[in-house]
Amino acid sequence: MDIYQQNYRKLLQLLPGLHDMNGPAKLIALGHNDVNIDVIERHKHRLVLRMSHYLERLHGAAIPDPDMTIEVYLLAETVGVLTYCDCFGSRKVFCPELMAFSPLAKAELNHFLNQWLTKMIADERRQPKAEFVR
Repeated sequence: MDIYQQNYRKLLQLLPGLHDMNGPAKLIALGHNDVNIDVIERHKHRLVLRMSHYLERLHGAAIPDPDMTIEVYLLAETVGVLTYCDCFGSRKVFCPELMAFSPLAKAELNHFLNQWLTKMIADERRQPKAEFVR
């Protein structure tokens, strides 16, 4: 199993409703900041998500660190990173302005995603249970 399939299985473990996802989601864990997940694009067989973990700053608003855009191929059961941003800068796997692809960025960012998903699973992150209003 390659890293893209591993990332898919880990993401599916965190988001069991991944295939039906149409709106925002949140992953929570006691003692940890939330991870926010937004649907950027939804197609029949492809889903583009933004995953953001916000860090509290001493003086100012919370900042996303990391902030990643990932693509999920639902039938192929793979997940790959498109973009990454943190407090030190940003990286892209493909830069449309330069028509350039970076295999090194692709490998490093997908490895990071794999580690991040593993940590979220170890932290026992889950989606909060829906609250019903009567």
